[in-house]
Amino acid sequence: MNKAQLHIVILALAVLFHASGTPAQAVQGATYNPEAVRLDEPVVATPRSVTPMDLLTLRDPKGVSISPDGTQIAFAVGQAEYQTNGYRSGLFLIGTKPGSPIKTLGTAGMPHWDNINQWLDESPVWSPDSKWVSYRTRMRSEDNWRVSIWDSKTGSKKQEISVPGDVETYRWCYDGTALFLTTLKPRKKTQDDGGILFNSAVHPYQVIPILTQIDEAKEPEREYWIYDFKTENSRAATQQEIAKWRPWSAIPTAEQNPALAKYDILGSSASADGSEVAYEYMVTDPAESKTLAVRLLLVSAQGAITELTPGAHRVDQFWWTANGTKLYFTQHDGKGHSAELWAFHIGDSQPELAYRAIGRDFLSSFSSDDTGDTIACLREDTTSPPKIALIDAKNNQIHSLVDLNPKFSSLLTSVPERIEGTNAYGESWYAYLVKPLDFIQGRKYPLIVTTYRSGDYFLRGASGDENPIQVYAAHGFAVLCVDVGWIRNRVTGDFDATLLNWASPAASIEQAVRMLAQDGIIDISRVGIAGFSHGEEIAGYALIHTDLFRAAIGAQNYDPFFYYLGSDEWHGIFQQWNLGGWPDGKLNPAWRKIAMSMNADKIVTPVLENASDTEYLIYVSTFRSLKDVGKPIELYIYPNELHVRNQPKHKLEIYERNFDWFCFWLKDEENTSPRDPRQLGRWRQMRQFQDQNEAPSKR
Repeated sequence: MNKAQLHIVILALAVLFHASGTPAQAVQGATYNPEAVRLDEPVVATPRSVTPMDLLTLRDPKGVSISPDGTQIAFAVGQAEYQTNGYRSGLFLIGTKPGSPIKTLGTAGMPHWDNINQWLDESPVWSPDSKWVSYRTRMRSEDNWRVSIWDSKTGSKKQEISVPGDVETYRWCYDGTALFLTTLKPRKKTQDDGGILFNSAVHPYQVIPILTQIDEAKEPEREYWIYDFKTENSRAATQQEIAKWRPWSAIPTAEQNPALAKYDILGSSASADGSEVAYEYMVTDPAESKTLAVRLLLVSAQGAITELTPGAHRVDQFWWTANGTKLYFTQHDGKGHSAELWAFHIGDSQPELAYRAIGRDFLSSFSSDDTGDTIACLREDTTSPPKIALIDAKNNQIHSLVDLNPKFSSLLTSVPERIEGTNAYGESWYAYLVKPLDFIQGRKYPLIVTTYRSGDYFLRGASGDENPIQVYAAHGFAVLCVDVGWIRNRVTGDFDATLLNWASPAASIEQAVRMLAQDGIIDISRVGIAGFSHGEEIAGYALIHTDLFRAAIGAQNYDPFFYYLGSDEWHGIFQQWNLGGWPDGKLNPAWRKIAMSMNADKIVTPVLENASDTEYLIYVSTFRSLKDVGKPIELYIYPNELHVRNQPKHKLEIYERNFDWFCFWLKDEENTSPRDPRQLGRWRQMRQFQDQNEAPSKR
């Protein structure tokens, strides 16, 4: 598989409909408050249930890193702020000895938004002598990204290192006396002086100006700099320094190491002396792995290749200890459980398990000191947001150091129960059942199914963070958080195999729902489904092929309308799926299996859609088709958003309206004071029309 094909595979799996390579800066409505996040929060005196505002304003860890000497942990925190429709950040230090106080360093700058408006984690970086801690920061949108450095002893900011362009990556070098920085030169603006030939940079379905799309699709030029702390000056890096320090410099060409040519390399990390290089690679060949896998291999200075994780589902983090004798990596089983921490000692034949989570723990974001004996990480479970934790690898013990959300720990929550099964296609599935907070055995409850991803981690709002799970449970809903399973490697041109990406999860969901009905837990005539991104595809498929659901939020699968609006990248994907060509021709029966607009007469489920203003065109065909046949559907469009709605005011509105929608259709309960004063009247008309024409069958 070449890089272009690999890009298409990654694009198809990452999200539903967004433009690859479009930076968040192209559309960003959320503001930034330079006042730092505060951690001094009192607990709730009288226990109460969770509210949407509780979930919105949780403090989220955005990077954690232990110092090389193992004495301190630096961590970044982000928090939504409803009043300003924005976010705060903060950078903190805490000693690893019991009882150490938290040291506040101040704001960590603006959020690090990715190309679909998710706040990406970025760990603080320590100097080799543990005296300084650094973080990539930007304080205003018009500023360049730069590197800020703090004194770890006093907590005071030492300086901000700024070089021409945006700092993309950086690393400490020359024993901590300098920084090597990779910067991005500003893209040259395309001049509006004539027509633009349609090309692969244009994504017609996106409501983003063409010139912006063209400019953001350009590959940025990179420059490399050395900042010298002794002289406090920066200079252009030499070719020798670039070869040694720049990211990906350790990846050899096929000519240098032909044995690596068959691997789709994602990243690399070299030992301190460069004698050993670890490579993370993706497995996309169905003959080698039925599911998309990410694995790790090691290449010695002599060119010998060692497969460290044959048969693994996904390797996430990987790094070397300072002396270069031990390689750490995390491994996921693809079944929603915590990552396992593994270590490989140079000279050994096999890696060994370094730490496995116990009980309900879900661990992530690992970092180790120079020896590998002390490890910092994030620790959470299905009802508790992440905490800063410390692992004593020698004694196989873990304890929490910082509870970022002490108030949440005092709220009433329903503890999820894991359930599993095997569907009609012979594929296994798992899900987490969150029972109503006041659950009474023998009473049947309405059920909300959330989709896409689930696991042993904190179940907050499901994929996309738009469905407040514990809020639903506090108001008499059972919630089934279903994971859609492993992403299978597709055989090019095999549409039937592609169809399983939607049909199999839909079958798993239906089986799970019927199991809960048989157990007397839920009322099968009052079941709703919620989807986001790939979860929308699955929900859309389910609405076509079953009348099980009485309400849906987020349901939209691929459609001929999107085929015509799609970019060259998406047309490549459709070719792989054997959906290329004219949808109204011979491929019409295939499209009819997945397109909601072509099945409007079959769909009996009221649908609520939340769309970003850069993506709403994708939903128009389904919206108009259902409207034309009198089916209940509403489409809300949120301004200045990308794939992920990240503005706090929008997020709270979506939490609340989604809750209202499910209450209305699944419990016949009406919010008499909604945000939109005309909402209740519209919904009543929808229900009246549906009752008169084609009400869902009762079971």
